[in-house]
Amino acid sequence: MKPARRLTLHPILVAGIVFAVLPFILPRIGSTTSLATEIAIYALYGVGFNLLLGYTGMVSFGASAFFGAASYAAGLAVLHLFDNMYLSIVFGTVTAAVLGLIIGLLILRRRGIYFSLLTLAFTQLFYEIAFKWTDLTGGENGLQGISRASLMSPLAYHFFVVAIVLAGMYAIWRVAHSPFGRVLQALRDNEERVRCLGYDTKRTKLVAFVVSATVIGLAGSLLTFLIQSVYADNLNWQHAGDPVMMTILGGIHHFLGPTWGAVIFILLSDQLSSITEHWWLFFGAILIAFILLSPEGLSGLWLRLVGGQRWTLTADAIPPRPSQLRSLLDIEDTASAAGDGVVLEVSGLSKRFGSLVVADNVELKVKARTLHSLIGPNGAGKTTFFNMLTGLLPNDGGRLRFRGRDITRMPAHQRIDAGLARSFQIVSVFTNLTVFETVRVAAQARSPYRMSLWRDAYRLAGVCDKAWTLLATVGLAERAHELCSNLAHGEQRLLEIAVALATAPELLLLDEPLAGLGDADRERIGTLIRELSHSHTVLLIEHDIDRVLSLSDRITVLHQGHVIAEGEPFAIADDPKVLEAYLGRHGTRRSQQAAIKTAARKRPPLLTIKGIHAGYNSSRILHGIDLEVREGEVVALLGRNGVGKTTALQTIMGLLRPTKGSITFAGSDITSLSPDRINRRGIAIVPEGRRIFPNLTVAENLALAEREGGWSLDEIYALFPKLRMRENARGENLSGGERQMLAIGRALCAPQKLILLDEPFEGLAPSVVAEVLAAIEQLRHRTSILLVEHKVDLVLDLADRAYIMVNGQISYAGDSTALQNDIETQNRLLGVA
Repeated sequence: MKPARRLTLHPILVAGIVFAVLPFILPRIGSTTSLATEIAIYALYGVGFNLLLGYTGMVSFGASAFFGAASYAAGLAVLHLFDNMYLSIVFGTVTAAVLGLIIGLLILRRRGIYFSLLTLAFTQLFYEIAFKWTDLTGGENGLQGISRASLMSPLAYHFFVVAIVLAGMYAIWRVAHSPFGRVLQALRDNEERVRCLGYDTKRTKLVAFVVSATVIGLAGSLLTFLIQSVYADNLNWQHAGDPVMMTILGGIHHFLGPTWGAVIFILLSDQLSSITEHWWLFFGAILIAFILLSPEGLSGLWLRLVGGQRWTLTADAIPPRPSQLRSLLDIEDTASAAGDGVVLEVSGLSKRFGSLVVADNVELKVKARTLHSLIGPNGAGKTTFFNMLTGLLPNDGGRLRFRGRDITRMPAHQRIDAGLARSFQIVSVFTNLTVFETVRVAAQARSPYRMSLWRDAYRLAGVCDKAWTLLATVGLAERAHELCSNLAHGEQRLLEIAVALATAPELLLLDEPLAGLGDADRERIGTLIRELSHSHTVLLIEHDIDRVLSLSDRITVLHQGHVIAEGEPFAIADDPKVLEAYLGRHGTRRSQQAAIKTAARKRPPLLTIKGIHAGYNSSRILHGIDLEVREGEVVALLGRNGVGKTTALQTIMGLLRPTKGSITFAGSDITSLSPDRINRRGIAIVPEGRRIFPNLTVAENLALAEREGGWSLDEIYALFPKLRMRENARGENLSGGERQMLAIGRALCAPQKLILLDEPFEGLAPSVVAEVLAAIEQLRHRTSILLVEHKVDLVLDLADRAYIMVNGQISYAGDSTALQNDIETQNRLLGVA
């Protein structure tokens, strides 16, 4: 039964049934068989176009150029070359493919709006040529006298077209499920991450562009013999948006979306134009309604009615899970081929951004099968160093050698192919792919068929098994079906490590892999990293100094772009230069007594949460939580990774609508208010990851958030003196600590009674943590604070009260000092040793 059911639901079969019945239905409503054929042709046009828009994320207004050019090529071929319809269709299709290659080589150097404008410019250029070159194209009169002698009957030509269209759609379906097509979908979500898996993204986009042009050209060639003439009108810029509108009407992220869009587009234009010459007014209103009410078009509307939620660009199922899952650490044959000796040698590496020096004559040697850590305070240049190693950022001077080979000028994807792999400081995954598919695409990068356009991606030898093994290694096998966007931050960190391991690297570059993880996960991942260093060479950036000292074989310390120390952990721990630069104040630790708590007294409640249930899509995360924040107090919200802490903050802020329960703030019910209205009531959030505006300066970020009654710029600069020094620096050029200061400062620019802080110390060096902590201690005198943070001891020293969440529920509520002394409860609920 199951195979038969899958067959009946296959989109190609569905399209075939629709195309087969249309010529018998349309005449009953006053239309013709030819209109049914036109719908089939435009469906192929839309599906070919959607390979760029839906699958690859490239917004092109140049599809009509290939559609119209192929029409002319087919018409000219049948009139002057072949006198054969079939050969002429092939000629038109090949012409579109060649034009796609030439134009793609020219315009794919640009992205975004520039790419879109270039495609539109080529469309208009082709139109002007066709309209003015009268001797060849017939100019305004077009090409006439085209016949299809072997298929004169409209119904016979219709079913010929349907056969070709279904074959073309099936080819696109196969491409979408091929290794190449799966890479396209990853590239759509995160091009930089695809490059760092070893794929040549420029070549990939070029192939997609050519394939799309070829399919569109086939549709244009078929139209020539339907209307038995060719006109320049199809090349006009006014028709450049036709495939875009069809795809939007039907659904961009659904394979058959362009087909339903073609049905609506052709039928409405035919029926409305017969009623009024101003039919575009009505059609425009319908298009606006679809965009506003159903952004995923007719397909999205149908999925909502039947209970489906996901995109259906590809089949939804993932390969079956093996009966027995093995961790990578259980597999003995994982030894690196690097051998002994030096794997990576960095000589005189330099980089500056204007007057800011981020790398100054950096020297580094990493030996095979060791765990070499790179540490230093925020802004020392560690992540910039990784970006230069992997080719995402060009260096100004120096040389990089990997396994004795000079890779200084090598493109990023070739460096990854050579044996490098990395994770990112800010989580970088594929938002709209499943967890399994994300790891599988990474593992596919090592397959000899990784760019095949026809093979089934799920049947590449060993790739799926490797993906399951890696998911078991990082503990995400149970989450394989989930979209990456539904994972908690810590789970995304684990997924990052699995992705980095999937390319079987000889040198594994890990950029703060423990950031945002709870203590239990940090212990597990720390152990995993140490075990991996027995078979791989690991270069690690991490702010958890205690763990770095316990895990590392060798440590290099960067400060302000300079290497200030290098050696074994025990030597680094006692180095005065390191203590002064990294820890601040010559290594003296902040006294716990410096956290000044408000005297314990009964204060009126400011925020009250009762019985809140909330989640994402159909997944419920919060299960009836109760929580209270009083005026003038700091409340800590603790819990292991993924238990719902960030979800709770987002629900308070109105970013998620609760399904049950109530939220009261300052005596008013805010349960159903939008985030902007909640903010104006006096609640601000400093989100995990900071989320500042990277293209604006510090001063512009703050000015954008300013409202009467908020803190002045002078007050914010007094709280964070570093921001005054960097007020003209763009957000993208700030260190992690400076970004956190700016995010807090931005929240203070509007009058607030309560600030929600989500992981404010994540990824910060101890000296920067001390600065941010001192600022929070000053804030407590002017506002209430609800704080989510995984550094338990630090938080409990600061907070008045604490809540602990377990699996979306509150499992502990009480005084923070009592919890600080209750080690058994910490161990049981937080996994703190």
